[in-house]
Amino acid sequence: MPFKSNAAIVVAVCFLIGLSVFSVTWQFKPESTVDHDVLFQLAAFNTFSLGNYAGTMSYSNLSQKGDFGIGTFDGLDGEMIALNGVFYQIPSDGAPKEASATQTAPYATVTFFEVDQTFSVSSFNYTQLKAFLDEKSTSKDAIYAVKVTGFFDWAQTRSPQKQTAPYPNITEALKTQAVFSLSNVSASAVGFWFPLSMDGVDYAGYHLHLITDDRTAGGHLLDCIIRNATVEIDQINRYELVLP
Repeated sequence: MPFKSNAAIVVAVCFLIGLSVFSVTWQFKPESTVDHDVLFQLAAFNTFSLGNYAGTMSYSNLSQKGDFGIGTFDGLDGEMIALNGVFYQIPSDGAPKEASATQTAPYATVTFFEVDQTFSVSSFNYTQLKAFLDEKSTSKDAIYAVKVTGFFDWAQTRSPQKQTAPYPNITEALKTQAVFSLSNVSASAVGFWFPLSMDGVDYAGYHLHLITDDRTAGGHLLDCIIRNATVEIDQINRYELVLP
């Protein structure tokens, strides 16, 4: 009898271990100990923009730092947008695809998006949208995560072509970027506003990426006309920078 009891325990333990192993996938799941009210940044923007495009962090690890954000891929291979915990790559052909866990980022800014303010917008162009957001910000020293969801009468986006080493600086690299004109699409634009005091550490001002609801188009947002949109803002007062 004791032998059967011990054997049953061993079988039960093995079964539980098996379930645990079976449940582990590459899906983006945050660690429970991560501070959800902080912006995580991989690489200072002024260093990255000089041509440091080699990926240094896997998207599996990056996903532990946030479920919302923007960035790029090894070799400046298109734009990255993270929305609702799903990370997408928008390459220079303009067709979004889900990022794999093993792909790497040379630069990214991510957070766990938690709404502090919500507004309804009837009709704005991009300049008007940025002015509206400026009016709603309560601090000029904080960082703001921004999500705009709605109908875009028109949006102009871009995505850079993958670069090869030795890498050019960002100005030269973007001379070969693909530019897209999107009309009458439902989409989400997500990104951040950084204060002028952090210029160089990141890009001061607004930096948004867009993806359509049907996941067929997107890129870095250059300009737009939106209507019937919802604007959500998350004020962030803590910041973590990792230098590659």
